[in-house]
Amino acid sequence: MTFFGERLIKIKSLDSMLAVHQFGSFNLTMTFLVPTKAQCYQMMCEMKMMDHIVVHSLQVCRVATYLTDYLVGQHPHLNTKMIRSAALLHDITKTRSFNTGEDHALSGSRFLADRGYPEVGDLVRQHVVLDEYSATKIPVEADILNYADKRVLHDEIVDLDRRLDYILARYATKAEHRKRIYLLWEKTKHMETRLFSDLPFSPEDLNRILNAEDRSVELTEYQRVCHLNSDSEDV
Repeated sequence: MTFFGERLIKIKSLDSMLAVHQFGSFNLTMTFLVPTKAQCYQMMCEMKMMDHIVVHSLQVCRVATYLTDYLVGQHPHLNTKMIRSAALLHDITKTRSFNTGEDHALSGSRFLADRGYPEVGDLVRQHVVLDEYSATKIPVEADILNYADKRVLHDEIVDLDRRLDYILARYATKAEHRKRIYLLWEKTKHMETRLFSDLPFSPEDLNRILNAEDRSVELTEYQRVCHLNSDSEDV
């Protein structure tokens, strides 16, 4: 197995130990590299992400971090910085995939592993389909990223049913595809119920709260970083 694969197994094992930490008596500190927001923006600029994918990624990040800010009180094992970075970078290779046909979840994961961020890459790998779905397990970072992406259609926060309609119209070209998507969505709805059982607001409230907020700050910050990168390349 590759070094990357070995790292993934190690991190999954540590996630389990962190879950035990909530109820057990031992302490565990896990250290790994997570890109800063500015570094995320730099990578997004470097990969020449299409504007609508950038805006989508910024919106997914808003959803993911908003959920995490509440969930981390009951689930202190959650790494807010890693969730934020993975949300910003979850579609890092999607623009390129339109020409290459690559699986952008897998290639995005490899891209980040090559940059020294394999743990963040593991979350990106699972943003379309999780390795594990469970109606009872405590939430982990991959759950939050996966769910946040399912709640954002282009740049709008929507409910799961509306997102499902879009997915079916765009990707369900065969009966077997529809069956697979419906199964995946049923699991996602169970995950939604589990996540919101620990939150003081409903899934519907999330639309109202975040859609009413000003989103221009993040986009302006991203554009500023890209402009600085462009200027430095011209020197």
